[in-house]
Amino acid sequence: MILRLRSRDGLERITVKDAAQARDLYNQVMEDLSIPQEGLVLSKQQQLLTSKDPEGFQDLTSSKKSLSSLGVKNGDLVYMHYPFQRQVEASIKANPFATRTFGQKMTVEQMMARQTRIERQDKPHCELASFERHAANAFQQYVHGAIAFSIKRGALLYGRRTEDQTFVDTIYEPPQQGGADWLELERGGEEEKRADFIAKHLGLEKVGWIFTQSNQERDFILSTPEVCQMAAMQNELGPDCVTGVVSVSVTDGNSDVQFEAFQVSDQCVQLYKDGWFETSPEAKGISRLHNPKEPRVEKPIIVAGKDEAEVDNDFFLIPVKIADHEGSLTSNFSIENRLLPQGKAELRQYLQSNASKPYTQRLSDFHLLLYLAKQPNLDLSDMSAIVEHVRSKDAIPEGYTLIIDTIAEL
Repeated sequence: MILRLRSRDGLERITVKDAAQARDLYNQVMEDLSIPQEGLVLSKQQQLLTSKDPEGFQDLTSSKKSLSSLGVKNGDLVYMHYPFQRQVEASIKANPFATRTFGQKMTVEQMMARQTRIERQDKPHCELASFERHAANAFQQYVHGAIAFSIKRGALLYGRRTEDQTFVDTIYEPPQQGGADWLELERGGEEEKRADFIAKHLGLEKVGWIFTQSNQERDFILSTPEVCQMAAMQNELGPDCVTGVVSVSVTDGNSDVQFEAFQVSDQCVQLYKDGWFETSPEAKGISRLHNPKEPRVEKPIIVAGKDEAEVDNDFFLIPVKIADHEGSLTSNFSIENRLLPQGKAELRQYLQSNASKPYTQRLSDFHLLLYLAKQPNLDLSDMSAIVEHVRSKDAIPEGYTLIIDTIAEL
C-alpha cells in the first residue's frame, strides 16, 4: 500500500506491503528516504509536527503490530518527525503551467481548467436520521455529566438504512484519545470486530459516527479536522453515512446541549480523497486547499465566482433532519471504554437489578453482549447463538444462562 508521509520539510510517498508491521514502516522510511531510525517518530496525529515532546506520540510504535490493526490503510497520511532538516523534492512532477517558458501567456480558459469550483450540495443522501433515544441519552449524559464537555469524545453508530433514512439503534464507543480540539478513535481492533459481529447478528450495520465538541468557544460550526474526519468516514461507509454532533453552549450560567446531524458534500469527500485539504493543528472554520496535481497554483479554487485558496467549511456541510425512536435494545449496562468500570461486579449488579425480567430481555443490551463476547467462557459460536435468541426474542437456553451467571459469580 502507498502511504503519504508529511514532515516539516514536505510531503513524500513510500510503498509498504499490505501486511506490513509498524517496524517494517520504520525500516522502509530508513531505506527509501535515508532517515536514520534514531529520533524518528511516526504518528497518525498531526499534532506531532508542532509538539515539543514528539516522543510522547506512541500510536505507531508497537513494532510487532500490523499497520492495519493500528488504523493505517492505503493512501493514509502519516506524520513524521526527526531531529534535523532535509531537502525534500516535490512529490508531484512539475506541470506545464509551472515549467512554461518565461513570458508565455496563459488564457483564461487554461487557467480555469486548473481550478476547481466549490459548490454547495443542497440535498443530503440521508434525509433523516433517527436515533434510539436511550442510546443517544446514554452518550449525551456521559459527556455532559462525567467529562463536562471538557474534551472531545466519539463513537460509531450501528443501525438500519432505508432508501433515504437512517435508524441508529445503538452506539459503540471504541478506545480513543481526545483533547479540547482533537479526537482520535482507535479503529480496527479486536473489540470493534466483536462489535461488528454482534451488530451483524442483530441485523445492524455501521451507519455513521458521532462526536462531541468541547466547551471551548467557537464562532463556526465545524473545524477543518472535523470536516476531514467526516469525509473519511463517508468514504469508508458510503454516501449514506451520517454524522451526529453534540455540543454545549452556556448562557447566563445555564448549559444548553445541542444534538445535530450532518453530512459533507460528495465534492468534499472527493477533495479529501485526492489530498486537497491542508492539515493544521489549529481548529478553525476555514479550510485551506491546494491542488496536489497543480501545487504552484496559489488560488486553486473558485468560491462564489472568486479565485480563492480558502473556503468556509459551511460550503461542505449539509444538515440532516433528526428524530428519535425507541428500539428493542437498551443501554443500561456499563458502557465500554469509559472512566467508569465494566466488570463482573457490574454484570452481577445488572442481572440482579433486572431479575424480574425474562433472561432474553435482560440480555437485550448491546454493551452487555459486547462485554460477554470478550469473556473466555464464551466463544463466537456461543455468542452467535445468544445474539440470535435476543434478536428473535426467544428464551435463552439454560446452558448459556448458567455460564453467564457463573461469569457474574451469582
